[in-house]
Amino acid sequence: MSAPPSVKRLAADLAAEGIESPYLARVLERVSPEQQLETLQAEIAQEMAQALGRSEDRINLALAELELRMARFQHAMRAGATASELQALADAYNAQRTVASTRLRELLIHREAIGFRRNQLLQELFPIPPKLVL
Repeated sequence: MSAPPSVKRLAADLAAEGIESPYLARVLERVSPEQQLETLQAEIAQEMAQALGRSEDRINLALAELELRMARFQHAMRAGATASELQALADAYNAQRTVASTRLRELLIHREAIGFRRNQLLQELFPIPPKLVL
């Protein structure tokens, strides 16, 4: 346990008088480098997990939006939309597909930065469908 010199001096003086101070014990617990390191490590791990969760949320939302755009395209096809309307919907789908691909790449980079090396599962969990070509 490494405490500042003034705390060490107070601890020695209290010990010399035979006093076990609960107040000093609280201070020593807080200034313990081991305790501080454990607390910091827990905070970092929690922050990393939350950030990784946000990255996963972004890819899930991008894929949900991609599903919506595909549904709109298919609905327009069934409704007999014009070629220009279908092309606009296909372009919107393909633009969202690019967003989803970017989000998947960001998740992969984020996972690798944290230390996850086996990321093949991402392609199965978050499949990016092919482009729409008219």
